[in-house]
Amino acid sequence: MEQNNNENKINYQGHYYGKIIRTIFITGGLVMLITFPFFSNLVNLPLPVSIFTIILFVIIGGLINPLSKWIFIIGSIIPVLALTMFEYYAFNTYQHLSNANSMSVAFFWINQALALMFFFATYLSVKTLRAMMQGKMIDDTE
Repeated sequence: MEQNNNENKINYQGHYYGKIIRTIFITGGLVMLITFPFFSNLVNLPLPVSIFTIILFVIIGGLINPLSKWIFIIGSIIPVLALTMFEYYAFNTYQHLSNANSMSVAFFWINQALALMFFFATYLSVKTLRAMMQGKMIDDTE
C-alpha cells in the first residue's frame, strides 16, 4: 500500500517532534479517559470540562502536522495549561495525603505522570515551533 504522507516530504533538519508530541497527547488523553471514573470525585472541575479536555487532547494530537504553524502555536499553549493543571492537582493532593487513602496516592501519581508527560510535550512543541518560525523546516512538497 502506497502512502502519500506530507510529513515524509518535509526537510525537518532534526527540529520536528510532531510524532512524539502526538503520542504524548493521545497517551495523556487515554490515561485520563481510563482513570477519570476512578478519580472523578477528586477532580474539582465540572464533568463536561473534564470530558472536553480529554477530547481536546485527542483533537490536537490528530491535527499536529509539520505544515501548520498555527497548530503548533496551539500545541505549545495546550501542554503548558495541561502541565499547570496536572502539577497543581499532584501538589495539592500531596499536601493533603493520608496513609489511609490509597486513592489519593494513586491520584497523586497519575497527575504527576501526566504533568511530566506534558512537561516534555511543552518543550518539544516549543522547540518545533521555534524551528518553524526560524525557517529551519523546509517544505519540500512544492
